[in-house]
Amino acid sequence: MRLLPLIARRHLGSSHNLSFISFVSYLSITGLAIGISVLILTLGILKGFEKEVQEKIIGFDGHIRIRGFLGNPLSDYQPQLDSVLTSISEISGRLPYIHHAATARISGKTEAVLVEAFDQNAAVNVLQTKKSLIAGNFDLINSALDRPGIIIGKVLADKLNVNKIGQLITLMDLTSIGKPGRAPRILQFEIKGIYKTGLNEYDESIVYIDLKVAQRLFNYANQITGEIISLRTLAETEVVSNILDENLHYPLMSSTWKERHSNLFEWLSLQKYPITVVFALVALVAVLNIMSSLTMIVMEKNKDIGVMRAIGFSRKSISQLFFIEGGIVGFFGVILGVLFALFLGWFQTRFNIFSIPEEIYFMSNLPITFTLSHIITVGFFGVLSAIIASVYPAWKASGVEPAKAVRYE
Repeated sequence: MRLLPLIARRHLGSSHNLSFISFVSYLSITGLAIGISVLILTLGILKGFEKEVQEKIIGFDGHIRIRGFLGNPLSDYQPQLDSVLTSISEISGRLPYIHHAATARISGKTEAVLVEAFDQNAAVNVLQTKKSLIAGNFDLINSALDRPGIIIGKVLADKLNVNKIGQLITLMDLTSIGKPGRAPRILQFEIKGIYKTGLNEYDESIVYIDLKVAQRLFNYANQITGEIISLRTLAETEVVSNILDENLHYPLMSSTWKERHSNLFEWLSLQKYPITVVFALVALVAVLNIMSSLTMIVMEKNKDIGVMRAIGFSRKSISQLFFIEGGIVGFFGVILGVLFALFLGWFQTRFNIFSIPEEIYFMSNLPITFTLSHIITVGFFGVLSAIIASVYPAWKASGVEPAKAVRYE
């Protein structure tokens, strides 16, 4: 009946003689709104963390990497690789690179490092390493000291006591050590920049040099050990990865950014399970709260319900009335909760009220990224919880006998 929504609204916003019922109804809406906003904010923070880490990793790693088994040069397989990659339209950029183990030494201190070498001009279209520079520049070629340039991480710089840009550092090829009759291959570099990602696996071990310099230092003679692939969009990663798996053969191997950091992203995914438990508890509290509110309305409106039954309202209509009241509570609770969450998210992003320890979380600002799917899902279950909470009050109200209710005071 068209009258049911109007009656439901009058029940929830009851007149002055039932002001306590109105208070309880508003309290139910407020409680649901708080639960909805907390859940959306929590999911937004988790999504923000995932997005922030993802952008940093892709900026340094690319979408997909192709390499030879055990890091062997690709020279014998380059024609096959070129044939496969040129046929994939989703690829927006290719960056040949060398990945090699070495030691870095400066002022008597030595650390093991992983050298990544590429052409800095070609890297602009594939990697975003420049964004993480905190000192110097990303010039691997030009040097006032007539030395090739090198970029090192902040953690490694601290370990080696690097205190200024322009210091000299020596790299030694680990594979050249211990060969009879041959001196280890070493080369001196000028530190041109220091980067910081907040991810220790990069900041404490990976250094960047020019591709041609690396070929000379590691005796690769115009060879490379792999290619970094960038795609038009992140969503195409899995599709391209499947194509590569089908068309590349041993010893060529491909891996996506997510596969290379699977442990990190599995950890982030695991954080969603406690959120599910929290949502279940929030939903339970909301259900009980709304159920109590509607049950009190049934008790207080017992006589009115009896009159409605006497003038022709069916049991089904009475049940529908309380389902509508539950839906109204759920709807307004969800709307208020979503708006409050969006406001708090905007406020945090705009003014950065809450900061987090960078050494633990890879970043100092608390990231929040809302997704429409999260908002719709939480909102749907919020309204559903309110409707479920209406089952008992609706059943109780539909069982009211008109004759007894009219005499009830």
